[in-house]
Amino acid sequence: MDIVAFIRFTFNSRYIVRWIYSGLIIYIPVVNFFSLGYLAKSARILLIGSIGLPTWEDKMEIWTNGIKLLFVFILYEAVPFFLFSTGFFLTTLGSIPAFFGNIVIKFSYLALLIFSFFIPFALSVFSERGEIRDALEFESIFTGIKEVLLPYLGGYLCMLFALYVCKIMIKIPYLVGFILSSLCTYYVFLLATYYFIHLFKRTSLVTAKITGGHTTEKAQSS
Repeated sequence: MDIVAFIRFTFNSRYIVRWIYSGLIIYIPVVNFFSLGYLAKSARILLIGSIGLPTWEDKMEIWTNGIKLLFVFILYEAVPFFLFSTGFFLTTLGSIPAFFGNIVIKFSYLALLIFSFFIPFALSVFSERGEIRDALEFESIFTGIKEVLLPYLGGYLCMLFALYVCKIMIKIPYLVGFILSSLCTYYVFLLATYYFIHLFKRTSLVTAKITGGHTTEKAQSS
């Protein structure tokens, strides 16, 4: 897994503009469906063995896949969101309910970390099979994670740390912090996609090679 070579490619003049477009809009609602869809398209390219980045052809397909991917994320985070909403509601009812509400809110943060843990392989499954329901097969995804548990856990923790740093960047004054945080956040997602796709290919979750129409999504590495 030569992630250094991938980093070099992403800063090549041919590729850098492709992911910068996605990075600039990652924080903008609705428009950021393109960013998520491009991640899914990049994951598919990586699954067939390319080290490059896909083109922005078929923008409607990219946008549609972004919506599907967001739906997957929402379903995975439904429990943490429910806990947080419940806890927040309890904090408005008085001192005693507020005490328990704060506890529930803390549990929601823990639940967020736990459920988010499965999202990298959920993205991988969705990118390979193209079906939302396959990305929600919690038990099979957990089985795949256990096959590469240590590198998966290490990659997940590194990703969380990098995203935390990106979050701090947004405090830089004016639009500089917003733009820098947007670009760095998306680049972390891109590197994480590369890393976890290569882990995914080592597991029993891989059902088939992507052939046919999928190979037409060119990375244009030449």
